[in-house]
Amino acid sequence: MSKSSARNRPRLSGPARLRRASLGIAICLCLLLPTAQAWAQKFALFVAVNDYPLLGDEATLHGPANDADLMSRYLLATPELGFSRERVTILANGGIAADGEPTRQEIGDRLEALVRTVSAGDFVYIHFAGHGSRQRARDPRTEPDGLDEIFLPSDTGPAEDGTYPNALVDDDLGAALDAIRARGAFVFILFDSCHSSTATRASGAEPEGTQYRWLPEPYEPGEVPGAADAAAREATLAAGESKGDAGGLVAFYAAQTIEKTPEMPLPRDGEQATTYGLFSYTMLSVLAKNPGITYRELAQGILHRYAAGNFTKPTPLFEGELDRVVFGETDRAPRLAWPVAVDGGKARIAAGALQGLERGAILALLPDPLADEGQALGFLRVRTNDPLAAEATPARYGGLNPPVLAELPATAVARIVEKPLSFRLRVELTALPGGAHNDAAAYARREVEKIAADEQLPANLVVVPPGEQADLQLIVASTGELYPNESGGEPRLWFLPPGGELPADARDKPHSIGLAGGMTPEQQAQLRENFVAVFRATSLAQLTELSELDRGKVRFGLEQQPAGAGAPRKLERSTVPVLARGDQLIFSIDNQSTKAVDVDMLLIGPNYSIKHMLGLRFQRGDNIKGALGDIADAGTGLWRLVVVMREAGRNSVHSDLSFLNQIGTQTRAQAATGARDFGQLLKDIGGGAATRGASSLAGRNALKGSLDIFNLEAVGG
Repeated sequence: MSKSSARNRPRLSGPARLRRASLGIAICLCLLLPTAQAWAQKFALFVAVNDYPLLGDEATLHGPANDADLMSRYLLATPELGFSRERVTILANGGIAADGEPTRQEIGDRLEALVRTVSAGDFVYIHFAGHGSRQRARDPRTEPDGLDEIFLPSDTGPAEDGTYPNALVDDDLGAALDAIRARGAFVFILFDSCHSSTATRASGAEPEGTQYRWLPEPYEPGEVPGAADAAAREATLAAGESKGDAGGLVAFYAAQTIEKTPEMPLPRDGEQATTYGLFSYTMLSVLAKNPGITYRELAQGILHRYAAGNFTKPTPLFEGELDRVVFGETDRAPRLAWPVAVDGGKARIAAGALQGLERGAILALLPDPLADEGQALGFLRVRTNDPLAAEATPARYGGLNPPVLAELPATAVARIVEKPLSFRLRVELTALPGGAHNDAAAYARREVEKIAADEQLPANLVVVPPGEQADLQLIVASTGELYPNESGGEPRLWFLPPGGELPADARDKPHSIGLAGGMTPEQQAQLRENFVAVFRATSLAQLTELSELDRGKVRFGLEQQPAGAGAPRKLERSTVPVLARGDQLIFSIDNQSTKAVDVDMLLIGPNYSIKHMLGLRFQRGDNIKGALGDIADAGTGLWRLVVVMREAGRNSVHSDLSFLNQIGTQTRAQAATGARDFGQLLKDIGGGAATRGASSLAGRNALKGSLDIFNLEAVGG
């Protein structure tokens, strides 16, 4: 499928038949539904395929079994969620304890067992992790693009006649989900697999341990029907969608139908990182820190974390009744606290990095879960952790001496009061393997290292060894080497996302700087500016986890006004809308809080530019509506609109963020100790500060702030 035809299709992902047969009307009904529900029984089915014996070693993955193990451990270690081991089924290979092999027959049998077992009011979580692809549709009349999306079980064989034997086809999975929902059960299904490769491809700069959960599509280009009659087919299919008392559905997809999704060692800066699917790990890291959120808020958190990690692709998709609470969880306070088990001079806590207990975090010891930080018995500092467990030792903090653990009451709990934030940009630079530009790569590395060592640079830049996970991948190659049908044999320095992938369409080539004969002063300045922009963009995105401003009282809205005609369409932070040339972005701000609020908008471009779009103070009751203009006219690719809102101090002057619009001349700040508030952290980002301790729970007199990110994809048509 061509890039142009992909852009003209609805931007959907995952099994197409599943979406039509199982979502349909559900999407229309996700209005003001109850935010929580007490489910009768909860079931979970994990399908995780590491090994494909019939496809050879090149098809082996390393992360799916880890995804299933970590997610199932979280469900069972969190009693408030209501899952029990006898109702959790794990089909996996790859070295974890499982209830069966992830074969086509076993998957089908377990889905049928769910149909027989569930009742009205039950909840079912289904997690698929492994290879995905697309193949010729069994019935082209049911697929607008003539393709079935497929998931590949462990007994999948080599493709034959344009199809994979034993593949789990979207039509079959959609029918199974319809049958479960017909029993009245609610389904939350997640796909951490790829369905195509037409949007991106390997560049040769992929970090060590990065793989894509995708196998080649087993058909020849041109043999698949076109999409000329797609609208008629969709209209025909829509008639048979969910009806009656069928249970609801939420579907999370790691990638759209023309994208691949990676697995890699995570967390990226962890000393003992483990290979997980990027989508699965990110979803769980957001969920574990934010109990009681809705699926829409979970989706927003995933996109924010992708922005913080500089992942421009893939583009996750979220559909269904997104305004329900995830897992129907209602019994947990939004401010997490955990019991403390004392073991000698250490405290053991049944929570870890996923919940925010990262190495160096400060925990308050409270006499009971309802106490606030003013009643702290002392403080702990986290020394070691894994995703779901941590050890901490007594620490002097907040004017209190280290606590005596043996004297803690049995009701004592630990709560995070300060977490470390690492404001740094990790850059990895290599030459294209087998390329002819090693000298140019060595020159580029010297220039990058020189910039990183410059104390006047308002960015904390770290150059990591080749093959190490980074936030920004730089590769030296010619245009002709990366895009064989394009001319150009001179070496260039290319800016790639952390996974190192390239847009497959040469019209969407990533940003690059020429290296023939060295770099001019103008090119060196451009390189510096790019580093600063990426540093600020990724650092800003980290502050989403510290947002405390009440968004119900300070409301920001964004609408898309299509070019030519049509009513404006409200844009959600949980989607990535496509903006065609001529489309206008309309924003609105309404301050119904009791304090003045400073609002800034920053637009981050595909080439890492940052433009300060708005900086205003809104008094109580103020509201405004305005236009941001035609973004697509400024360039195609992924744009990010960052909205920063901060409470304003009495008689203070609005200090806008226009300094983020330029390199500036600030000296890089030294790492500070102690907690920093939201405003101080914004200044740290502007000055290129390295590491700060940040309070995730602001003090009573601290001014609150929030940061939101809207992801927008601009196309030229």
